Amino acid sequence: MRGKIFLSFIVISLLLCDAKLIVTLVNSHRENSRLLRRINLLLEKNNEVKNEFVLKQDHMRKMLTDRNFMNQVVRQKEGYIKPKEKLFKFED
Repeated sequence: MRGKIFLSFIVISLLLCDAKLIVTLVNSHRENSRLLRRINLLLEKNNEVKNEFVLKQDHMRKMLTDRNFMNQVVRQKEGYIKPKEKLFKFED
């Protein structure tokens, strides 16, 4: 009789441990999925920032090395025109 009670206690204890383990595994899987989604979003954002940086770097390089580009940028920003040049300005 005592052996059956002890065996029942062991079986119940193991079942409770298994249940706890299953709950922990399910929660870990959910957390892993959430973190993977977050990583993917951050990787996308990182790629966007890298692309933006490359564009700005190229723009800066042109500004420092290409005199015609710099003249064009200044004329666009300030509205200057060269002699015999027509400037069209459109309202948004």
